[in-house]
Amino acid sequence: MKQVCTLMVLLLGVGIALAQSETRTATAPYSLKGFKLGESSLADFKAQFRHCADSCDAKSKYTPKFAPFCSDDFPESRQTPDHADSALPWTKSGLVFCQPYFPFERDKHFTIADIDTTAYFDFFNGKLYRISAAFLNYGGTNFASMRDAFISKFGPATKDDVVEYNNAFGAKFSGHVLTWDNGVSTILLTEINQSKDTSAVVFSHKAILNAAGEAAPKKTTHDL
Repeated sequence: MKQVCTLMVLLLGVGIALAQSETRTATAPYSLKGFKLGESSLADFKAQFRHCADSCDAKSKYTPKFAPFCSDDFPESRQTPDHADSALPWTKSGLVFCQPYFPFERDKHFTIADIDTTAYFDFFNGKLYRISAAFLNYGGTNFASMRDAFISKFGPATKDDVVEYNNAFGAKFSGHVLTWDNGVSTILLTEINQSKDTSAVVFSHKAILNAAGEAAPKKTTHDL
């Protein structure tokens, strides 16, 4: 019996050691400025960015508007992927889309690598699963700065593709698309986004992104 007990203690010790090893080696999702994919909550995001953006004077006859600018608080803001008149179906499905600031707050921007961006934070069941941001890139300097900052923080990109584009006038140009992939999450840095003078970056949590896609309201059709 003593040998059996000793063996059980040894096996338990090995199990604990393996569990601790797996915990240490498990890949953590990417994070940006303290916001971690799959972990940061909608409540914390709202608390961090809460501020009065409009009609803040106590004497104002209008109701104050408090940021952040989120689809569950402002359901008619057309922030959902389908730009619907109401975000309620998305909110009921657990999906909330936010901007740290209202679009009319011209003097406030979410910065990445000290570059002003138009940033969006997407949540599913209260957890952050995607951060997307667009930024100006006249002359290519902002993209280069963003790329260098990401390489410094996250290491070399998993992939660096060069994509060819044509504009409406037949002009051809190319841009880099860099991908970081740690198995749990991805970062996609695109040099050309909508126009050759804008770039974009998207942080995504793979599993939650898929779950959010499954939960999204399905587009209805009256086609018979």
